[in-house]
Amino acid sequence: MYANDAVPPKAWREGAQTQGYVIDATREAFRRAGVELLLEAAPFKRAYTQAEAGEGWLTGIFKTPDREKIFLFSEPVGVDEVILVVAKGREFAFEKAEDLTGKRIGYQDGASYGASFVEAQKHFQGDADSNPRQRLQKLLAGRLDAAIINPGEAALAYQMKALGEPLDKVTVLPKRIASESNHIIVARSQEAVAAPILAKINVALKAMAAEGMMDKIMENYRR
Repeated sequence: MYANDAVPPKAWREGAQTQGYVIDATREAFRRAGVELLLEAAPFKRAYTQAEAGEGWLTGIFKTPDREKIFLFSEPVGVDEVILVVAKGREFAFEKAEDLTGKRIGYQDGASYGASFVEAQKHFQGDADSNPRQRLQKLLAGRLDAAIINPGEAALAYQMKALGEPLDKVTVLPKRIASESNHIIVARSQEAVAAPILAKINVALKAMAAEGMMDKIMENYRR
């Protein structure tokens, strides 16, 4: 199982330890399903490429029509809010995708934040990177008009603290880029082997959601 190594509090690696609410939920689902799990955090683009090649599963992924052609998707394993952040004093109106026309916007290389993001990409000038901290540095230096941060304001606070920058240097625009469910995915090329395992995982994820465990896990990382 792969996971993104740089999207706290959803998933990140600190030293040899991989943690986050999607990591905890994924491990719990596999434990309940009685399936052994070996999890590795890696840069998102590499993790996605290896999952696409059928070399492993991947957790913490949004569903898009294009991805559904390539991957089998689990039941939801947590929900993310994808926010648009600007430097303080450089706010602009954002209600629809067209409002981003001509804007230079930073986001995670290889990421797709759902259908609304795919539509928005048609309008803005993208600036992809591999790390949200780097993205916020560009924003504060005036090299970006806005930065897409996922998952939500908890992630923004974590990254700004890591940079040693006060949170009041930036503004979160009210409208969200997306509010999307995370999923565990596996390449359709592996369906014969993977489908029975995924069925067990889905039973566990449904039970966890019904018990409110997903919300409890996520709440631990909002404090």
